[in-house]
Amino acid sequence: MKIAVFSDVHSCYSKMATVFKDMKNYQIDQYVCLGDIIGYGDQPEETIKLLMEKNVISVRGNHELAMFNRDYLEVFPKSIKQPLLDNIAAISTRSVRYLENTPDYLKLANCHFVHGTPPDKLTTYIYDVTDYYLKSLFNNSKEQIFFTGHTHKLKLITYKDQIVYRRRITKNCTIPLEENQKILLNVGSIGFSRDNFDASKYAIYDTENKHIIVRMVKT
Repeated sequence: MKIAVFSDVHSCYSKMATVFKDMKNYQIDQYVCLGDIIGYGDQPEETIKLLMEKNVISVRGNHELAMFNRDYLEVFPKSIKQPLLDNIAAISTRSVRYLENTPDYLKLANCHFVHGTPPDKLTTYIYDVTDYYLKSLFNNSKEQIFFTGHTHKLKLITYKDQIVYRRRITKNCTIPLEENQKILLNVGSIGFSRDNFDASKYAIYDTENKHIIVRMVKT
């Protein structure tokens, strides 16, 4: 089974469509979005329709949280809140229902999927948590692989022999899965990159070959 994982689309329809074209090269069985489907960009309805057409399973991002939680929406500065409100006004009832049905996290195929920080934090950036927190997470979780988004930056965290290693990813690569090791991968973003690589990023987990492919797609 091959699972494509991506995050932070932010209503960037053309970028998402280009990434789906790249995914055709890998015979994907399941698509998982880590949230923030809307916000910032100007094609929310087209983007959501595309995800629905591809039968994408999505978890909730903090922008979807703001859509359904007025108190959290008010925390956003105007520069972020207004584009989100414009997005909300532009989408259909069917699209609203799709976003409304997104869970806070998902477990599938020995993986844990969440927008911010596992197990269920939508608004916490992974770089804000300590190694102690991560050790507790890894030691007390059955899943081997954790996928997150939210930061818009590719980041790999591995855990083996009670040691947490953090490193950036700067190019397309394949990450082998070792026994007695746990992995947390921040998959970056489809829209609005915040690192030094102006490309859309996503990952493919190959359950049979036991590795993760990281893709950077120029859009």
